[in-house]
Amino acid sequence: MDDKILVVEDEIITAEHIKLALKNQGYQVVSLVISGEEAINKVEDTGVDLVLMDINLKGEMDGVEAAEEIWDSHSIPLIFLTAYSDEKTLQRAKITEPSVKKFFGLLNKPFKKEDSHSLIEKTFHGK
Repeated sequence: MDDKILVVEDEIITAEHIKLALKNQGYQVVSLVISGEEAINKVEDTGVDLVLMDINLKGEMDGVEAAEEIWDSHSIPLIFLTAYSDEKTLQRAKITEPSVKKFFGLLNKPFKKEDSHSLIEKTFHGK
């Protein structure tokens, strides 16, 4: 596959696990970054096709804020990652909907290969 994915995850072990799982599914992971600010810069540098964004990032900017800025500047699809699938987290992710125009999805960590592959394919190809 030629689809390029950026993974934004501030837990390094989790990020490496996600990268390996995606590579095993045939996706190209162009980079792993740990902050929203770094994600914005990497999107501009790499021309990625999809961003997997942890909602709860350490630092000045959380994943939702970074996602809004990436969408506003580049209209790149985003899928949120979270270890917390409670209603508060889901609502936090959904606030991007007005600016993003579409809620691309939420993957719970650790995610199952089938779930991630299905959601990524739907996001890339509308299937």
